Amino acid sequence: MCPSRPDLTAVRPSWGGGRRNTSTVALDPLAAEDADRLVRLLLTVHDLPASVHTRILERAEGNPFFLEEIIRRLIDGGHLVRSGDRWHASHGIDDVDIPDTVQAVLASRIDLLAPEDKRVLQAAAVVGRAFWTGPVEELTALPGERMEPALRRLEERELVLSRMSSTLSGEPEYLFKHVLTRDVAYESLPRRERGEAHTAVARWLERTAGDRAGEFAELLAYHYSTAVVVARDVSNESDPELRSTAVRWLLRASRDARRRLVVRKAQRLAEQGLELAGLDQERVDALETLAEACFDAYEGDLAWRYFREAAQVLGRSTGGDGERIAFLCARACEIPQRWPGSIRGTLPSEAEAKELYDLGHSALPPGDSEARIRLLGVRAGWPFGYPSPSADEDELRPFVAAGVEAADVALRMGLPNLASGALDAANAAWTSIGYYGHVLPLWERRAALLPDVTDTLEIGDCYAMGAWVQFELGRYTTALAVADEGLSEVSGRGPNVELHLRAWRVDTLYRLALWEEAIAEFALLNDLLDERRDDPPYFVTQAVAPAATIHELRGERSESDRLGATMTRLMTGHTGRLYPFFLRYLVVRGDLEQGRSLHRSDTWRVHANDVYEAEAELTAALGAWDEVPRLLDEMRRHASKAGTAALVAFADRLEGRAALAAADAAKAATFLERSAETFASMDAPWERALSELELADALTISGLAAQATAVAARAAATFEALGDLKHLAAVRAARRP
Repeated sequence: MCPSRPDLTAVRPSWGGGRRNTSTVALDPLAAEDADRLVRLLLTVHDLPASVHTRILERAEGNPFFLEEIIRRLIDGGHLVRSGDRWHASHGIDDVDIPDTVQAVLASRIDLLAPEDKRVLQAAAVVGRAFWTGPVEELTALPGERMEPALRRLEERELVLSRMSSTLSGEPEYLFKHVLTRDVAYESLPRRERGEAHTAVARWLERTAGDRAGEFAELLAYHYSTAVVVARDVSNESDPELRSTAVRWLLRASRDARRRLVVRKAQRLAEQGLELAGLDQERVDALETLAEACFDAYEGDLAWRYFREAAQVLGRSTGGDGERIAFLCARACEIPQRWPGSIRGTLPSEAEAKELYDLGHSALPPGDSEARIRLLGVRAGWPFGYPSPSADEDELRPFVAAGVEAADVALRMGLPNLASGALDAANAAWTSIGYYGHVLPLWERRAALLPDVTDTLEIGDCYAMGAWVQFELGRYTTALAVADEGLSEVSGRGPNVELHLRAWRVDTLYRLALWEEAIAEFALLNDLLDERRDDPPYFVTQAVAPAATIHELRGERSESDRLGATMTRLMTGHTGRLYPFFLRYLVVRGDLEQGRSLHRSDTWRVHANDVYEAEAELTAALGAWDEVPRLLDEMRRHASKAGTAALVAFADRLEGRAALAAADAAKAATFLERSAETFASMDAPWERALSELELADALTISGLAAQATAVAARAAATFEALGDLKHLAAVRAARRP
């Protein structure tokens, strides 16, 4: 700081920082008395007219930066002068014009600069908030011996600051004191000069950075794209080569942002690239880059749209790259196949997906390739995306084979990430009909690849699928272990990779009767969902019901009502997954008519185990005993195919309840006891206690009072430990003399 000027940083109150602090902090305006004190701290002028002092305060309106800039403007204009250790107001200060905006004050200060200094400041503003001397010298054609004094004078006026280090070796680096200073200086540069200036800066940066140019992709994208836009605005024309260069750097910057998980910036940069793209190849590149960014943002509707458009544009091009067409078609079709939860609106129709799949298949050249792996995966996953209500095992085996073949090709090519995805697709056929016993071996093969898998989304999805499969098979302790291991691998690496895992963790904790943990996990899930907590993707909706059920059983009706309303609203969308979990909640709540009004969706077989469990509970609650034989037959046949122990336990409970209603206490006791034992073997104490609740009734009717009392006491202890007030009251009412 030059000793002849006031040090405006030395007396900053708490709203400011050191002169090299470039972070942004939102601040409230200073109160009138604080602003007045700040002016007096910044500068003591004994003969400053009161009218000028008042005008300074009125103009600044409590903005500290505005106050500083007004005072600097008065000094720059010679209205405040220093004599020895004192500041004096010059003659005529009463008539000085004080602009009414900070931008106008800054513009006035810039206009007071010597022409050469102003030119340097304008050139620096083209480079950016931070700038190097090299491009400024090129833009101004000033030699170093004149550049250094100019920059020193600008620093003395506290318009710019020198930095201790530089991002480019051997290039002194400076920073505009305030971003507004840079903006005003830039706006003072005639628009017709800006395009060439940005081009010159970009080329200087590429030339100077050399092999490191990629590190400055976003800055190069900014300069080249701005040059193109300015040229279009000024002359309605742009240099095709310059435009292509701008597109190339914009897309590279977008991909860099994706790698850093800055997905919104990645989308914005890709959108700018698409806007500037002219040639078909440029449009394809931009559309693909934008689609990838939208996929990372979990905006499946847009990802599908842009992948599809990229494939169609390339397909119409003369001599289009067949392998790339196939790749883009596959990437588009994967959205409704593997990632339907990323689509907020209506899924693409099967006809739309089939048209795109056929385009890719016809374009695919022979031989192993990533495109072939992905298209085989799409073929394998078709029954999950577009299930057939009557598909049987024989019909589904070719789809499974396509997925296994895709995995084999991927492993042959040394692509474990793609092999993982292919094995997931291979399982889609069995998942589509709820045969989780068939799913397990393929999932285990997929899990064996995890040490070599590097794609975070694949890692998270593999563990989530593992937790899901184990849950459906009734292996709740294992399901929780898989979920926990998965979270240890992917936690903190983006919400999209955690949501599916945490949703199944909520369900598993609920089934294991670890209800406090389930509620805490559900809260964590909501934090990750953020603004989507009231409109979550379908693949986490099953976590809402356990949380609502726990609140309902504990008598926390307002929270149960809120979550129940959320599920009622969600039943208008993708209902396949939510349906059974919501139905079970309604049974617990006693809303049997609403439960009866619900209907299975077209995709219900994916969750057949859960559907049968919930419908068994509803049937018993309604006392619809004539429906039991048909439902039991379906449940037991499906359990034998799916390999789930839980469904057997639910079927036994339903048969025991039906026998109890028919006054066959002995038969009821047999099935209810077997149900309770099965639930106990699966570490599902609440479900065990529900079976024991009615087992106690059957034992009482059978004249086994002592056994009935012991069973009822065990159930009551479970309900009491969980805070299940509803069923605890039922036990006590049944035991009342």
